[in-house]
Amino acid sequence: MLIRNATVGDICSIAELYISNHKSTYRGLVSDEYLDNLTVDSAVIKWSEYLSDKKNRIWVAFENDTFLGFLASMPDSMSEKIWYLDSLHICEGSRGKGIGSALIKTVGRYALKNGYDKMSVCVVKGNDSAKKLYIKLGARPLLSFEDKFDNSRVNSEKLLWDDLERFI
Repeated sequence: MLIRNATVGDICSIAELYISNHKSTYRGLVSDEYLDNLTVDSAVIKWSEYLSDKKNRIWVAFENDTFLGFLASMPDSMSEKIWYLDSLHICEGSRGKGIGSALIKTVGRYALKNGYDKMSVCVVKGNDSAKKLYIKLGARPLLSFEDKFDNSRVNSEKLLWDDLERFI
């Protein structure tokens, strides 16, 4: 498996996976209206803008020429010493093979190398498989809060890796 920084050429694959995973993972957790209005075109714009922001990072995973998933991250607005794991999406047929864990560890190494000593992630309550993965990798619950997906309000939870050196 190859993990590398995303390029503009990866945006369509990122956008398609993002929309597909949102519509399957969050059905029943956020409003149907929100999910039904998601489009690949809007996701292409979202991820193009995200990638063009110099403080943000996106990593992609491939096996040969097959796109397996991506992880997007940025500085956490809560603290200048925390790196935020913003979005992790793995293709359905590639889940359970360690790709998500490898991407998370790649981001943890990046954060540590760039002066961050902690890493955070937010999870929509009910997305139990994501939360289980993060806790298995050493994150701990930090706080619960109400999040917004457009006009849809959802209960979410922020998790934190306290010690990136120990995590890596």
